[in-house]
Amino acid sequence: MNNRIKYMDYIFVMRPTLFFPVWTVFLGGYHAKTIFDPGNTSEGAGAFHTGIGFAIAILLSLMMGAIFIFNQITDIETDRRNNKLFFIANNIIDKKNATAEGTLLATIALGIAFIIDYKLGLIFILIFISCGVIYSFKPFSWKDKPILGVIANFLGGWSVAACGWIAAGASNWKFVIHAIPYAVGLVAVYLLTTLPDIPGDRAAKKITFGVRYGQKATTCWALGFELVAAALAFLLHDYILFFPAIAALPLFILAAARQNMNDILRAIKFTVLFASLAVCVKYPVYFAVIVAVFFFSKWYYRRRFDLEYPRFAA
Repeated sequence: MNNRIKYMDYIFVMRPTLFFPVWTVFLGGYHAKTIFDPGNTSEGAGAFHTGIGFAIAILLSLMMGAIFIFNQITDIETDRRNNKLFFIANNIIDKKNATAEGTLLATIALGIAFIIDYKLGLIFILIFISCGVIYSFKPFSWKDKPILGVIANFLGGWSVAACGWIAAGASNWKFVIHAIPYAVGLVAVYLLTTLPDIPGDRAAKKITFGVRYGQKATTCWALGFELVAAALAFLLHDYILFFPAIAALPLFILAAARQNMNDILRAIKFTVLFASLAVCVKYPVYFAVIVAVFFFSKWYYRRRFDLEYPRFAA
């Protein structure tokens, strides 16, 4: 195996395909700022052109990459049972090296975030604590607890949308309200993601939402959160979120009605896809980024592990 491809393991252990929902929520927040807080629009609209907005997107990616690494480190046994996320679980990347990579990425992201804007630094701290420390590490391990896991994902989704506002030059704290529907929508998807892992999580004595309440109740709660996200987006006139939420709603209904795992997986994947495509309407270059990352990832996994991943099929 070509050593240059092996070095890419340190990129893909960050799980770049999971950046899609992060980037989508970030750009949704960015767009919302330019619509609902136009007082600083001249600075905000040009943020990406001056490099600030782009830099914040990169820093956010580094932070989330670090968090995804830490999550895998604390989930080694569960990932082995569920036959997933094998980089650290199967010792393709040594746990010590993975810890060093995650620490370096988080330190860089936090340090530069505070240099750019103190509000951004505070939001990054919230992301690191909610999605990293209390979500993954003992004695907290909120990912292994039903309600606390929901709270952590809500805070993470809210924080990412808030980063978008700040990247666009937020002049006030309106993002506190406007980031909420993004967080609620993220929780809807998160609840469904707990269902495929129920066997492994139960064997590892992890009490996720899916383990505690079962598949039927979890799909119903996910449907409820999706409805609330759509309603809040409509009330706040945030149509870049409202329309994809409405488009995904039938998938949540099917998942709750038929209780079929393929329906659940489709709801997860296509909800993210619909939201991403809605953002692409406003920022067409984002579509090129999605396509590039998707097909580069497929090439890497095929060459490195002879796997067909990622894919949209349930």
